[in-house]
This record gives sequence, C-alpha cells and structure tokens, in this order.
Amino acid sequence: MKRSKGFILLLSALVIASGLALYKFYPVLEALGYNKSISVSAVKLFMTEEALINAMDEKAEFVYGMGGNGWRFSDSGIFVMTSSLGLFKNRVALIDTENTSHSILGIKVGDNWDSAVTCLKKRGFKEFSHDMYTKGNVEIQLSGGSKISGLRIRIADPAYKDVQF
Repeated sequence: MKRSKGFILLLSALVIASGLALYKFYPVLEALGYNKSISVSAVKLFMTEEALINAMDEKAEFVYGMGGNGWRFSDSGIFVMTSSLGLFKNRVALIDTENTSHSILGIKVGDNWDSAVTCLKKRGFKEFSHDMYTKGNVEIQLSGGSKISGLRIRIADPAYKDVQF
C-alpha cells in the first residue's frame, strides 16, 4: 500500500513538473513550428543574433530598442527584433518584411488583403484589430490597403506579460 502511494505521488510530481515545463517552453515550441511556414531569406524565429548576422548576405543596421534590439537589412526589405529578456533573450522574436519574394504562412507582400485574412482565419487566427491577427502567442500584422505591402510575425514571450516600456 505504501509503495503504491509513493508511486502515485512520484507520478503526480512528474505530471506537474512536465506540465510546468511545457507551459514555460510552449512559446519556443510554437516558434519552431511556425518556422516551417516562414520564408524570409534565411531568417527564422528563435535563431540567435549571431546566426542571424551570419545567415544574411548583407550588413545589418543595428537599431537599439527597449526590451530588445532591431536589425534592419535594407537591401532585403527585412527588419528583425531580438529580445533582451526571457526565453527569447538575444533570439529573433519578430520578423517584418516588405519584400515580394518572402512569405509568412503562405501570405506574400502584394497578395490581396481579403485572401490574406481568409488564409489567417483558416489557420485559426482571430482578428485582434483591423490589421492584427493572433493565435496563442503568435501575432501576425498586415500592412497596406487592398494589397499587402508588409508582413510581420511576432511571438510573444511570457517574460514580457506584465512589462511596460
């Protein structure tokens, strides 16, 4: 009887620890999952700043920010933000592109606005505002009028949940 109580207690502790680990690292798993649908040069969510700089064939303009830093690749039409806190510390948390050869979740700059919104809704994204769509920790922002002129994907880090800049 004592042995089965000990086993149940151990099993319960393992389940709780696994649940907490999954909760904490879920944004990382989300980022890695979305990377399969991001075609923005060699840029991927959660890559390190060093890997980002090494992967690009052009010099980046460093943009100092609060809560993270930016890297502008003007020739490629890409802007990337890295975080300075939490799970995404010194890793890519935001990718923004205005390049017509790039795509995020199958949406390209130049696509029809309505078809882009339909694509996002089919993937389970909900409208947060006119140009912002969210699902879990992921935000997609569309820019432009009837045609998409810019795309942004951002993964929210739980470390920033109550932080105001």
